[in-house]
Amino acid sequence: MLIGIDSCKDPKRVFHAYNDRDGVTHRFILNGLKHANALMGENAFNLDDWEVIGEYDTKAGRHHAFVAPRKDVVVDGVPMKQGERIRIEESYKYSREEAKKLWELAKLAENAVWANSKGDYGLHMVSKPSFFFPTTPEEYAEKPVPSLTEWQELWKAWDAVSKQMIPNSELLAKPIKLRNECIFYLGHIPTFLDIHIARATDGKPTEPAYFWKIFERGVDPDVDDPTLCHAHSEVPEEWPPLGTILQYQQTIRKNLEALYDSGEAEKNCRISRGLWIAFEHEAMHLETLLYMLIQSDKVLPPPGIKQPDFAAFAAQSEVMAVENEWFTIPESDIDIGLNDPEKDFGSKRYFGWDNERPCRSVHVKSFRAKARPITNGEYATYLLQTGKKEIPASWCDKAYSNGHDTNTTKRDSVVNGQSNGNGESSQGIIEGKFVRTVYGTIPLKLAMGWPVVASYDELVGCAQWMGGRIPTMEEARSIYAYVDSIKPEFEQSLGNTIPAVNGHLLNEGVFETPPSHHLSNGNSGAVTGLKPRDLFIDLEGTNVGFKHWHPVSVAEKGDKLCGQSDLGGVWEWTSTVLEKHDGFEPMELYPGYTADFFDGKHNITLGGSWATHPRIAGRKTFVNWYQRNYPYVWAGARIVTDL
Repeated sequence: MLIGIDSCKDPKRVFHAYNDRDGVTHRFILNGLKHANALMGENAFNLDDWEVIGEYDTKAGRHHAFVAPRKDVVVDGVPMKQGERIRIEESYKYSREEAKKLWELAKLAENAVWANSKGDYGLHMVSKPSFFFPTTPEEYAEKPVPSLTEWQELWKAWDAVSKQMIPNSELLAKPIKLRNECIFYLGHIPTFLDIHIARATDGKPTEPAYFWKIFERGVDPDVDDPTLCHAHSEVPEEWPPLGTILQYQQTIRKNLEALYDSGEAEKNCRISRGLWIAFEHEAMHLETLLYMLIQSDKVLPPPGIKQPDFAAFAAQSEVMAVENEWFTIPESDIDIGLNDPEKDFGSKRYFGWDNERPCRSVHVKSFRAKARPITNGEYATYLLQTGKKEIPASWCDKAYSNGHDTNTTKRDSVVNGQSNGNGESSQGIIEGKFVRTVYGTIPLKLAMGWPVVASYDELVGCAQWMGGRIPTMEEARSIYAYVDSIKPEFEQSLGNTIPAVNGHLLNEGVFETPPSHHLSNGNSGAVTGLKPRDLFIDLEGTNVGFKHWHPVSVAEKGDKLCGQSDLGGVWEWTSTVLEKHDGFEPMELYPGYTADFFDGKHNITLGGSWATHPRIAGRKTFVNWYQRNYPYVWAGARIVTDL
């Protein structure tokens, strides 16, 4: 669908557009009364007796027009007093953020925007995606265990990627040499689910039982020395046929459905925890598979998704770009983690991985933080002015699309331009450079406003060159908490109103954000006895959960501090090393989940990417990690400084 959106929120401009000095719009509206007379077959409205009243409602973000009699009149037997209003039209104005929320409420995906030079009028191409992940905590985390409907949406996403974006000829390929072949993940996901169903129900392996030996756990070796790797499943000389794996997948899915049909999925806490682990595990590997595939020039575009107009998005980014401002983050005491005793099967609460437990408090000193992360354009300038040669793995110097090569490539020799000492100095190096996407490569010049995706080691040097550093995990959490605390104030300043019928829209359409809470797990509440917003954030307006199949520009976010999962569709690197914290205990159901990576080489990332499920991207306690020199992670970084 092609939908026109008026984004002008200037009260004077809007008022005069509908109440022009020549009275053209007023005559147009009065002409409606003339047509009413024709329909009624009589002169019910004497146009000389009526006037048009136009007003701009700043709070609601709309202009509304009325007609009113200049004197007491009778219309079709109905008496009307002088000045009594009849509502004729309401014209709502949607800011960029409000338009994003509109698409989310309508469960639509935005594919392109063509806007005027100021960005306040535009045509938006939107489409209905084949699967949809909601963004409000009450929807995406209603209960601790995901519902069957949530599973079915996740399966749609998994099947789209695993069955329709990998050519059969590439199933045995390794787009990233450090990981397993693609086909491993097709068998790994149902096997992992079967293992945790069996453990929770005291069951046995589903046939073929040998899948447990080859598909239980993949490889994630040391980048510097791939011979060093945690415990993993044996790698067979030949993987099972694809048809056998897919049949096994269907069998395991039916076993899961039976647990929901019987009610055991929610009644039995052991089963609930096992299903939760398997759900988030599948969601994580959906992202893993995608960041592997994006390194291949054979990846196929997502099925049923219109390819975005990247040039139009880039033009809008350039128009909307603002300076990346510094914000002072106040000194604070924040809670990190949650309490989730693994052996307590009686309490109703949300689950957490072992690295999220237990809840502990930390004190964070005041510091300054940039509003948004480093962009591709800024990173290109850094490369040029420092003379560094190696480009991020998210870039390349070849073009390809839909699995067809159009050029040749190497991942070195990047700098080929001349610096003029200002923001335009990166122009020389962007020519002939491309950014990898699931649609193939796009010219780097069309992604200059995107957050740069790179390893920690690459970004830490850029942060230092730009006069700052990468925040600690505690500092990043304090940024998120601060953003949550000021969000209602910011939304009110936007006149943040969306005219839609929705259970979370109150007071004649004014969206009211619930107050933030300290982290808790198990407070009394309606239906489930839980309050999702205590532990999960509202993700409306963020680029997670496949709202786009690529990062989006953050150039326009420089005047508003970005919170959790709001970095344009990338994880946020922190300078904190993944280590065992006080109270850490490996989880019994998956003891090596975190403990296998306490090697001092991994740093914590927070938030989520464009391919991260909302249950993960929105949980305030979730912790991810990658090796600092791992080049393929979809993570970016913002800059902070001490006061």
